[in-house]
Amino acid sequence: MGTLPYPLASDWRRQTIKDYKVFNEKGEVAIRSVFVVDKDGIITYINTSFKADKKEDYEAVFSELEKLTN
Repeated sequence: MGTLPYPLASDWRRQTIKDYKVFNEKGEVAIRSVFVVDKDGIITYINTSFKADKKEDYEAVFSELEKLTN
């Protein structure tokens, strides 16, 4: 993807995935999810069933990001 014009988050302590309710307790990992948060901290897009092999999932995320940057 090259250089990203927006920050990505990391959650070593697993607190954020618990707060966002995407914590898989059985595997103690996050459910693969995408959240887009605008500059005011408002979540504008959620996909809690993101599939890395689905082109449509990427297109939806990039479409949302484009809305926020225009």
